[in-house]
Amino acid sequence: MNIRTSFFVAALLLTACGGGSGSAPTALAPPNATGAAAIQPISSFGAISAFGSVVVNGVRFDISSATLSKNGAPATQAELAVGQMALVHGSADSNGGNGHADRVDVEAAVLGNVASIDTANNKLVVLGQTIVVSANTSFSASISSGGLSGLAAGDYIEVSGNTAANGDLNATRIEKETGTAFQVLGTIAALDSTGHTFKINALTVNYGSATLDAFATGHPANGDVVIIRGTTFTAATTTLTATRVLPSTVDPRSIAGHDAIEQEGLITRFASATDFDVAGKKVTTNSSTIFHDGSAADLAMNAKVEVRGTLDATGTLIAAVITIQHTGVIELSAAASAVNTTTSTVTVLGVNVTLNAMTRLEDKSSARLQLFSINDIHTGDSLLIRGYESPAGSGNIIATRVERIPAQLNVVYVRGPFTATTAPQFKILSVVVDTTGATFFLGEHSTMPSAIFFSSAPGKIVLVRGTLNGTIVAATQIAIAAREDD
Repeated sequence: MNIRTSFFVAALLLTACGGGSGSAPTALAPPNATGAAAIQPISSFGAISAFGSVVVNGVRFDISSATLSKNGAPATQAELAVGQMALVHGSADSNGGNGHADRVDVEAAVLGNVASIDTANNKLVVLGQTIVVSANTSFSASISSGGLSGLAAGDYIEVSGNTAANGDLNATRIEKETGTAFQVLGTIAALDSTGHTFKINALTVNYGSATLDAFATGHPANGDVVIIRGTTFTAATTTLTATRVLPSTVDPRSIAGHDAIEQEGLITRFASATDFDVAGKKVTTNSSTIFHDGSAADLAMNAKVEVRGTLDATGTLIAAVITIQHTGVIELSAAASAVNTTTSTVTVLGVNVTLNAMTRLEDKSSARLQLFSINDIHTGDSLLIRGYESPAGSGNIIATRVERIPAQLNVVYVRGPFTATTAPQFKILSVVVDTTGATFFLGEHSTMPSAIFFSSAPGKIVLVRGTLNGTIVAATQIAIAAREDD
């Protein structure tokens, strides 16, 4: 159990986190002659951030007449969840705010049993795939702790996420399920067409008796991104016997004729700001490309971005807008003291938090509302908020994730950059923390004197558990985060 687990497991705070950006996508096309936003076909791939109908990449798509599928089978809206990766085909206004979905397809990146868990490094292995739990991971209510500590070897889970350049899967959602089917989405390597095997990272896939669907050449090839389904997995050899292999159906470029493409993902190849790949697909920028929440200088290997643009004749995505998606290093968990639906802001521990089109919203209170929005948040509701400060030094937070959680009585949690005042107090943003009587943790199980903490904390992210005494957090446990996303 890591230090963050020891702090927050009881309050459903462990790794309850999310990703996002500070602004909605910008228009690709100008308004039409009447001044209204033009409607254009669109294919959009990204994590579901909210419902009503479904929000992907900041666009609220009406799914009232859409065909829904999950893992290749027909689905209902109730089977969809925040953090799942979805491909939406339909149309949207050129302002990028509202759209209409014809089809929504959700595919798990991994569906199988947990082989091992590394809580110290926030990783687990399923079907030979290394899954990284980070500030962008949502957990289903079926996972008791709301985090990695609620899982055990042998648990059957469904994982959604973004693939990094090294093949690791950065999880956006982990759900504990029941079942016997297996699924992996990944890139083929080490193809043996004679032995009918290939590799997806550490997984060997035997496709000798599998149905092969829709391959242009009739068979898979190295470099193909595919979905593998099966019911037999041999743990001793990490081998999945496939019953079906098909090209990935969650590529926004897969339906021709759509004017706009939206792609969320990690940068998996980077040569320059005009030559890089997102989720394995080539992207370029030009002098007209607009950057939100960053600049071209923020483009780098494994940076998370959302790109909106159009395809050229070679299949390269010409970026009209790139949004840099920030890690939510700030975490607040306490009762909301104010809610303003007009400005889309909530106040927690005196900190103003802004929700936007990219904020991931989920209700884990007893109400369990799927169609959960800021209109359902009320003063006094217990909230868990993850976000980042914007502008820097302002004390204002852009929420990457907001969860309504069960009431925590007077217990509060704060995570963020240490600001020195006068010991035994310090600040995180505008939140005053009093350390009188607190235990200071060093590593997973050791403690340290307060003097060591105060000399080591400047410039670091710190974690605080305590109670609210007026406007001051009376800390009971304090630690320095080992990593920014820890």
